[in-house]
Amino acid sequence: MAEKPPGGELGDLLGKLLSRAQVEAGKAARYGRELLVLRQLRADRDQMFAKLGKEVRQLVEAGEIDHPGLVRGVGRLAELEEKLKAAEAALRAAGVEPEAEPASPGEGTAEPDKE
Repeated sequence: MAEKPPGGELGDLLGKLLSRAQVEAGKAARYGRELLVLRQLRADRDQMFAKLGKEVRQLVEAGEIDHPGLVRGVGRLAELEEKLKAAEAALRAAGVEPEAEPASPGEGTAEPDKE
């Protein structure tokens, strides 16, 4: 049996350790990319729900659709918006400027998306 040079076993061990580290780093990178894709898909879905909700609200308010659940939901949104306005007014009266609402998807564009 051939003898290994001094430090040869340590070199083999370090080589295996480096190889294993590269494999694990690759797995972590793939996992990170997959998580990023998942988060983006969820954000896209939530953005689409918000857009759909606004369209439904406009259709209900225009009288183009009449469904009891949708009418009730639009009414609840109107109540919430009134409460928001009252809460903002109370803050302003106390000398505090309420924080701005985040921009909604599609706001500020000349034409609505045609998805």
